[in-house]
Amino acid sequence: MRRQRVAAYLGLLALAAFAAGRLEAAGEPEETVPARPKPATYADPYKNPLYSTLVAFLSGAPDVEGEQGFQVKVEGLKEKLDVKAVLQKQPAPLVVVLVGGDGKSSWPLGRLFPYILAKYLHVNVMYFDATFRPTYMVKARSGVTGNFRGEAEEVGKLIDAFVKLPEVKPLVSEVGVLGYSMGATQALLLARLAEDGKLPFELKGALAFSPPVRLRATARILDGYYKMDRFKYTRVEMALAIMNHEPVKPGEAIPFEDDFMRAGIGTVIRDEFTEIVDRNDKTFRLRKIPFEEDLKPGQNREEIARSWGFEKFMDEMCFPYWQKKGAFKTLDEMWEAGDMTKVMAKLPAYARAVICEDDPFNEPQDLAALKQAANPKNLVLLPSGGHIGYFGSEWCFRQLESMFDQR
Repeated sequence: MRRQRVAAYLGLLALAAFAAGRLEAAGEPEETVPARPKPATYADPYKNPLYSTLVAFLSGAPDVEGEQGFQVKVEGLKEKLDVKAVLQKQPAPLVVVLVGGDGKSSWPLGRLFPYILAKYLHVNVMYFDATFRPTYMVKARSGVTGNFRGEAEEVGKLIDAFVKLPEVKPLVSEVGVLGYSMGATQALLLARLAEDGKLPFELKGALAFSPPVRLRATARILDGYYKMDRFKYTRVEMALAIMNHEPVKPGEAIPFEDDFMRAGIGTVIRDEFTEIVDRNDKTFRLRKIPFEEDLKPGQNREEIARSWGFEKFMDEMCFPYWQKKGAFKTLDEMWEAGDMTKVMAKLPAYARAVICEDDPFNEPQDLAALKQAANPKNLVLLPSGGHIGYFGSEWCFRQLESMFDQR
């Protein structure tokens, strides 16, 4: 399928020679220690943050070699949770990959980092569907999706239970977390829990690629893409243009207008949130949307769910549920649980967040506030690249390679 072999996948293949050279050096006798290469620099090939973002969303990797499935029992959860892993034959670090907010570990983009980490860096890798996904939520049954703080604690328990499995424990020398987009938010929340002494295991590395700076602002931006630009184009028109698109070469004209790219991004994210809204409402019997037996003539439950979006879901499904449970007193408190200007004010030295200054999912004033709040040692700023546009680059590979070097 063409979607599986666009820019970041091609970039991954391009850096394979670099990786192979590093691994060959690593295979020399122990007394020979190769000099570390100079840090790579990142050059955004497109200079259009929306196009860099769109290309990254379409990127991915082939199937992950050696992938195994595990069902992990986490205390307090309804059912065992499904995770995937690649285990090395000898003890090595474990990197837990946390996918984007609506991501699946089986998607091409969801396979990208497990593929690189296991194949080229020879570490253990564990990964699973996002906590926002119904595939995770229905089995966990711990409450309506969107309790960022609670879900980070839950992921910490999941990692601890996985590491303690008899077939896993002897192979894990240390644990790190790697997240992208909203998975990056979770990675930093885990690092914050570790700094506060609230994780059941020792965390030794945390790498967060493009966490939304303020999730409420990001929700409004993404909802705005759908509301403002989606209906300028038909679904067929967008699908044919985007799914069959081969990324242009650096310097070539980008064939899409900005409003078309906003429409495409907004539509993809809204489609995934439609299922999230629908399944949370059904699973927890919220009845915020009419059930089938309550629908009026001409009403369609799926289309009603589609009309909600990210912010409305959080404000009108997530918050009332968790307010009753005593998790949050105010709406602001709920949103601030995932606010990087709050989270990054206190992180361990090993935690790193990478953010592009032109990330279209952030407001410029929020990024300015983050620069003031965060310890500069925890924040890496790239001048351009959009949202996760640097994936597949040698620069990104070097970040993975040095994930445990910041201690």
